[in-house]
Amino acid sequence: MNFPGMDADSSRLLLQVWAGSYLVEAGRYLLVALLLWGGVHGLLRRRLAHRVISGWPRRGDLRREIVYSLLSMAVFAGVSLGVVALIWNGQFVIYRQPGQYGWAWFWLSLPLMLVFHDAYFYWTHRLLHSRWLFRRFHGVHHRSRNPSPWAAYAFHPVEALINGLITPLILWAVPVHGGVLLVFSLHQIIRNAHGHLSIETLPSGFARHWLGRHFTTTTHHHMHHENGRGNYGLWFTWWDRWCGTEQAHYLARFDAVTAARPEGDTEQALHSAA
Repeated sequence: MNFPGMDADSSRLLLQVWAGSYLVEAGRYLLVALLLWGGVHGLLRRRLAHRVISGWPRRGDLRREIVYSLLSMAVFAGVSLGVVALIWNGQFVIYRQPGQYGWAWFWLSLPLMLVFHDAYFYWTHRLLHSRWLFRRFHGVHHRSRNPSPWAAYAFHPVEALINGLITPLILWAVPVHGGVLLVFSLHQIIRNAHGHLSIETLPSGFARHWLGRHFTTTTHHHMHHENGRGNYGLWFTWWDRWCGTEQAHYLARFDAVTAARPEGDTEQALHSAA
């Protein structure tokens, strides 16, 4: 297979870069999702049954989520290929020496990237909830009312592209250390998979804590999947609070999900998942 305007060797090299990126992206994601699924829905299923937010993920949803997630990984690998090409061309900079652009930037770059990503996601997510875009693209992700960790990247390819553009946008603006970029990528995978867990694992009171209240929880995002309204934030609750889009009963719902329950209720929740 030759890409238009390229010789066979160049085309083969690009295909190898894409395949390598796909294996890395998919491998990381599948490992994290498998660990969360096996740990929380497997080993801790009985202990955390009372913390199921509204229902257990269904097998049919799991199959669809995995297929769409693997398709999204192919899109992300295509974006990575573009990033590599622009690095080769000298347009993007991923540096190796931590102090090359100053130690202050090295330590501040990750939190600033997360804040920018959160703002980018909030506004693109709200846009995807417009009627036309939701019906054609974002509705794919919302087919899961009780999502699993495999739903984290279960996107229509167009939505996968929108989400995948965050890295090239950052690299277009600033140089980033390779280690910081790796942590940024792993954070995305872990937090996204955890946010689609359908079981709240954070401690009681976290959502009301002076620090914890700034971070989204599994309950926060799960409520968005239930009705497709509000709770658009990714990492932080700031934009939802500032824009009045946080669901009014979020804190009460978190309190109810994380409250201790009698043993009989736990058993009932466990059996209802069968």
